Order: sequence, then structure tokens, then C-alpha cells
Amino acid sequence: MGDQCPSVTCYVCRITVDDEELIAKYSWLGMSLVSVLRGVGGPWEKVRQAQRTYVRSTDLLTAREARNLEYLRGLGRPRVCGTAGLHRGVLLTRTVPGTTLADALTARPWETGDLLDAALVTLGDMHGLAGARSLRGAAQINERSVVHVFHRKFNGLSGPTYLRTLGQDSGLLEDVRLEVVELVEHTVWRLLQMGGAIPSGRNTVVYGDLKPEHVYVDGPRLHFIDPAMQWAAGPQPDLAKLAGRSLLLALGHPDRRAGRQMAQGIAATLARRMVALPERERSAWVREVLVLWLMDTVSILSTCLSAPPGLPLPPHQERLVGQARTVARIVHRVSALLTGAMAGPRLLDVVASEVGHSAGSAR
Repeated sequence: MGDQCPSVTCYVCRITVDDEELIAKYSWLGMSLVSVLRGVGGPWEKVRQAQRTYVRSTDLLTAREARNLEYLRGLGRPRVCGTAGLHRGVLLTRTVPGTTLADALTARPWETGDLLDAALVTLGDMHGLAGARSLRGAAQINERSVVHVFHRKFNGLSGPTYLRTLGQDSGLLEDVRLEVVELVEHTVWRLLQMGGAIPSGRNTVVYGDLKPEHVYVDGPRLHFIDPAMQWAAGPQPDLAKLAGRSLLLALGHPDRRAGRQMAQGIAATLARRMVALPERERSAWVREVLVLWLMDTVSILSTCLSAPPGLPLPPHQERLVGQARTVARIVHRVSALLTGAMAGPRLLDVVASEVGHSAGSAR
């Protein structure tokens, strides 16, 4: 069928149909590939049996994604990839022009703020009243929700066991691995106490899986792939995920100066969004964005550390494994700041400085 595209979520590969290159995407039980390969769905025969039922169900993730792509095309903005077909659970989409936002940020770190702003502005219609009206019937994909993923991983009886086994097959030195586990455990415990920072409203449609790899830059035009639309109280989940995943790229940049430029651009984007709000709303907004960012960062870090040998990871996620201690120290320190009395713009400044310093020194 073609080479597998590195992914920790769905099985994705490029295939050629009637001389056209398409992207084929397949979801096993709506779980991440890491979870399936680690046996969360049971032994392989049980997974295959359950998958036969799942592929025929209305809950099929790829079917919901195909439906949401159709809704977004009806809205008109953002531009999304075309759908070529859905057959037996396999979603076929057309390739889009340009290079990923992740590659653009890495190659042009001095443009980070402008690039992130462009992506967020493009989502303005979706985040606004037009999106709320046009996308009312869209299918939610909560499997990619920052809060849902975090609580599924850590808010249960299996959470402590899962944490203790992080990185066992990652190649990390044992003393480094144990430090990472301890730091992440403390961070997760703090975040579980901060549920009140996430409002429960449902008046905004968010893209849901807004990562730099899911945005393609083609000159002034942007195209988006892999939507995981959900309802939220505001666009903060999209902003937090885009900023957080971009920060991980900054931490992994081989050039120290470029990493700092990226971190500064990300901080500038957050600051511009904050100052556009009424002053009385800023502290709660900063707290929500930071909690969502920490939840998503801890989740993707733990997923990459849990990936079994042989599962291909994208290059930036391979670098994340190597920088696990740096990332774990950052989320631990920022989560500690959130438990203190500091709030609002001052807290955002301190966090930006902390991450900027780490981006300049991470190896």
C-alpha cells in the first residue's frame, strides 16, 4: 500500500489511486496506535474482532472526520483537504499544497509570531458565530480533546501504573528516566487539582487537533488537515495546543538562537491574544491556556515515551524523547507557578522567560 507515515494516533500511509497520490487513514478502535500496540484494547485477536464491529458503527472516527471535512468546506474557511472517499473505515484524502507549518517555523523562526497569527486568524470564522451556526451538526471527536486525553490517561486506577512505566523502552538512561517519571507524576497530580480552570461552556467550535503538522503554508494561503472538531467555551484549546506543540519544536531546534526566536514569537502571539481581552478576563484566560498547554504537553510526552520499539515516530517526536528531562522540568516548574498566587500578565511573562531560556539551552 505504501510507506507508513510516522504517527502515534492513526495508521496513515500514502497510496496511489488512478495515478493520484492520496493519504489513507485508518483508526483502530478510536485509540492511539501506541495504546493498541501496548495492549490497552486486549490481545491482537480481540482487537481485530472488536474492530470489525467498530468499522460498521456510527462512532467510527474516520467517518466523523470525513463528515467534519464536508462541514468545513461548506463554511469555506479554513481551507481543508479534499475527501476522495471512505471505504471500510479507510478515509482517503487529497494532498494539499505547500509545506507544513512545523517546517516553516523551523526554517523561518524569526517569522514564528506572524505564522501562528495567520493560522489563528484563518480560524476566525470557525471560532465565531458563523462557525457555531454552520457547524452545529458536526460530529465531535473527543478522542483528540486535550482534557479528554489527559483524564483518560491519568485520572484512573491505571494512571499511576502507566506513569511508572514511562520510558522503559525509550533508550533513556535509568536515572534520567526515573527523574522524568517523578517530575511528570508531580505535574499530573497538580493538574488534576486544576479542573476548575477549564470552563464548561459549549458555544465555540474548535479545530481540536491544531498542531503545526496539520497546517500547510502555501505562500499567503493556508490549508488544514486532520480536524478533530469539538465544542468548547472558547478558542483556547486550539491556541494552547498550537502554542504548546510549537514550543516543543522550539525546544528541539538544533540552533539555540532559532529556538529562542521561536519561543519569543510564541510568547508574543499569546500576549497579543491576551491584551485583546477585557482586563478583568485576562487572569482566568492565562490560567486556562497554561493548564491546557501543560495537559497536552504531558500527554504527548507520555505517549512518545510509551511508544513501543518499531513504531515510526515523526522526527520532532523522536527529538522529544531525547529531551524528555528538559520538557519534564519545564512542565513541573510551570505547574508549580500555577499553584501559587501569581496570575495574569505577570505569570505569562515568567513562563515565557522560563521556556525561552530552556529553548536556548536544550540539547
